[in-house]
Amino acid sequence: MAACGPQHQRSLFARIDWGAGPCYSDDHIIGHHAWNYLLAWRDFVVERPPLSPRPQGRFWLHEGGMLCDRRQDTELYLALNKGGVFKLFQQGRLVASDSQFSLLVREGKRLSNAVGHLVDRYSVEVKEDEIIISGKLGWAKQKQMTPGNLMILRLVMLSAGRFFPNLIRKLLQKLLITGKKTAPFQFQRRLYWENGCWHCQDCLKGSWDSVIAAAIGVDQTSIYVVMSRTFQPGQLLPWLDLSATLPTLPPGAPLEVKRDWPAPFLDQ
Repeated sequence: MAACGPQHQRSLFARIDWGAGPCYSDDHIIGHHAWNYLLAWRDFVVERPPLSPRPQGRFWLHEGGMLCDRRQDTELYLALNKGGVFKLFQQGRLVASDSQFSLLVREGKRLSNAVGHLVDRYSVEVKEDEIIISGKLGWAKQKQMTPGNLMILRLVMLSAGRFFPNLIRKLLQKLLITGKKTAPFQFQRRLYWENGCWHCQDCLKGSWDSVIAAAIGVDQTSIYVVMSRTFQPGQLLPWLDLSATLPTLPPGAPLEVKRDWPAPFLDQ
């Protein structure tokens, strides 16, 4: 494994100093993370130049679906391939953490969760001061690795799984992580820069007859990836509960939400 470079070290130490790094204290798979700190300790350099100012402007990782926009004292990190989920920082502090729409839907006797943050090929339009993402919600995966399922997996890996490990990995990924089954709800998210701050307009269309609850989450994840569930300060932010709005909507009317962030409200 390659050693971390000076810039990576400075970034790592800065996060630790700010108290902005994720917390692994309750994570039983801490070995996955320990190597990063061990390499930083091994390659530590006492005398190092100060951190360079963070460059202004925008960079877009097209294949990864990640867009970062820095202007004035704000930093916007946006996942275009996950329905436009984002984190917004102002003056180095977290202003907003957003994991898109989340609906609790009754399907017969079963309750299902329709979400907007599953990986997909969404329609994306990126302009200088405006970003628009649109697409359909997807059904959150319900399968969990319960103790019983983990015992079955152990038995499989002790028998035939030893000879076909890659096949077992692909099957588990398909069952727990990859793939999206679309839900009958269409969304459009519009983020735009105006008057020195970011604004967000969300519009969700669909039938509300079977929807029990609606919200915009701050930390929701709907696939089973253990290493993505470590604690971060953004999880302390409240969800935006939209359930009371649903009964007031006329038949066929969309659910619309507008937000803006002129100042930070979560200390780190």
